[in-house]
Amino acid sequence: MKRLLFILSFFQFFILAAFASTPEGRLFQFERSTNKNYICYDVNLKEDGKLNLKEPVHPYWIRAEEGGEKKELSFLQFKFAFGYKVDSTKENEVTIHLSPYKNLPIRILKRGGKWIALVKMEGQEMLLTKMFAQMKGESLTCLYVDVTGIANGKTVTKRINNK
Repeated sequence: MKRLLFILSFFQFFILAAFASTPEGRLFQFERSTNKNYICYDVNLKEDGKLNLKEPVHPYWIRAEEGGEKKELSFLQFKFAFGYKVDSTKENEVTIHLSPYKNLPIRILKRGGKWIALVKMEGQEMLLTKMFAQMKGESLTCLYVDVTGIANGKTVTKRINNK
C-alpha cells in the first residue's frame, strides 16, 4: 500500500506539471488587489537548456491595464518588492525566496519535462501557480498574501498574514 501511494504521488507531479505551467516556461505569477497588472516569474535557461543558476528566474510585469504590455521590473521593484534571492543551488535545481518573503522557500526544478516551482506550507508541498497580495487601499501596505498551488490533485490556497 505504501509503495502504491508513493508511486501515485510521484506521478502526480508529472500530470500536474503538464497542465499547470502555461505559457511555456511560466513558473507562477504574482497579482495584487490594487490593479489588474501582474508579475510573471518565468524560468531562465542558458543557451544549452540548463537552468541559469545565478539568475534562475526572470520576473517581469504584464501591464494588463495598458494593453498587456510586457515591462521589466525597476531596480527598486526587484530589490524590495518582487525580486528574489537565491538560497541554494544544485545541478538543474535552485531554491529561492521572494524579497519580502524570506520564510517561504521556492524550489525551481524540472519534473516530467516541465519547469515547476514548489513551495511547502503547513507541511504540505504544492506546485505553486499564483500569489495574490491584498493591499490596504492604494497604499504599499500588504495585509496578506494568498499562495495558490496544486497539491494531491486539488487547487489549494494558503494565506500568509502580515503582522
